[in-house]
Amino acid sequence: MNTSEVFVPSVADELAYAQLGDERRTLRLQVMAEQWSAAPDKSVLQSSKSSAHAEAAYRFLNNPGFTYIPIVESHVEQTYERIAQETTVIVAHDTTEVEYQGEVVREGLSRIKGNDQGFLAHFALALTADGSRRPLGVAAFVPWVRPSHKTSKRDGMNRPGHDYAKDDSRESVRWWQTVEEVSLRARGASLIHVMDREADAYPLLAQLKEGKHRFVIRLCKDRVVRADGGEQELPGLLFETLRKVEGTFELDVPLSRRAKSPIPHKRKGLGAREERQARLEFAAAAIQFRRPRYLSDGPEWLAVNVVHVRELDTPEGAEPVEWLLATSEPISTEAELRRVVEQYRTRWVIEEYFKALKTGCAIEKRQHESYETILKMVAICIPIAWRLLLLRTLARAAPDRPGTAALTPTQVDVLRACSAMKLPEEPTVRQCFEAVALFGGHHKSNGDPGWLVLGRGMEYLLALEHGWTAARRKGIDD
Repeated sequence: MNTSEVFVPSVADELAYAQLGDERRTLRLQVMAEQWSAAPDKSVLQSSKSSAHAEAAYRFLNNPGFTYIPIVESHVEQTYERIAQETTVIVAHDTTEVEYQGEVVREGLSRIKGNDQGFLAHFALALTADGSRRPLGVAAFVPWVRPSHKTSKRDGMNRPGHDYAKDDSRESVRWWQTVEEVSLRARGASLIHVMDREADAYPLLAQLKEGKHRFVIRLCKDRVVRADGGEQELPGLLFETLRKVEGTFELDVPLSRRAKSPIPHKRKGLGAREERQARLEFAAAAIQFRRPRYLSDGPEWLAVNVVHVRELDTPEGAEPVEWLLATSEPISTEAELRRVVEQYRTRWVIEEYFKALKTGCAIEKRQHESYETILKMVAICIPIAWRLLLLRTLARAAPDRPGTAALTPTQVDVLRACSAMKLPEEPTVRQCFEAVALFGGHHKSNGDPGWLVLGRGMEYLLALEHGWTAARRKGIDD
């Protein structure tokens, strides 16, 4: 679908399909969603229009008669409708930790680190593959609570790899489960599953190959490999082998500044760096991975295409850029290599989606006391965060489209009348985006606004729209 044909739906429309056992519950859900989307980073009490609305929202969230699943499913169903309109879709998979600080025990959660409690949430986010990276919505959402005790043998030692590999409850299984779910439900579009280093597991790669799925996965494990088709050649190790492959072409790429990751186990390869211009060399090879010794199932050798991106002449003291990408895609030409790298880079949009959830919607600041209530809250925020992400994406990918491609005509009228920016009669998406950000306290000299500022700007715009509509209705009645 052409980006110019996109119109941002309301959050209430995204939740209209929710089957909650009573039509009144669905109507209440839609009212809550609209109120929350107007103040996404605020508490239930702050975002509700009145104490009666707040009380109704709390009753809804604490109602044991339904779970979070039908709420998420309503948005997911409409995501698949949008997928069906595309030729090719990238599905970015990733897991994020949802944490709650403080000493208060929240029913159903487990300790994540220190005194923090929380749960893990695995997402599959559908994105267009046309270069715009337009988010189509969440295609799968799997939350779970990690056991509070470590899984080990009776003597206290960790289980060996072959024993752990047989455990169908292990967390890594969820990557394949979401691939299966999305692939079974998607219609029309060809799917490319894109994952980061956490998905570097031989069983997952074998399942993707066996199911003839398209994929791009960043590798992190050094493993025994050999040239594809070269049964007589002595095997070597992945990193050593790929570093010997001659580069196909070089490219100058600007690298943005990056802060150190706050998560200890993710700091390797994600250290702090300053902004710089990097010269990258691209190489590729068709190779075979040998099955790990602790596995007894699956092929002994697995044929995979690998793209190697490495930085040349890295500045002293800086960490060099190096990506190893396993893929099902062809790698014979420069254009094909560029396409694989661009498909992997599209995965980063899911990191922005997590920021929209955690900062824009402040899901980790909510004061709900049980896992089930928190999941319902998150389920409502899932389409709200998607809508925030979509608005920002349109402002970048289609900045010259009419503002009504991202906002309602009434909202555009309110911006023209109330913004400190001087907007033309028919402002563009980008101009409307900047006006909304200005409402949130942003100055355009600071670059694109963050999620908190964008959420505040939308809150103020929707409050003005409410007053604008009420005043016009009163004028008509009078």
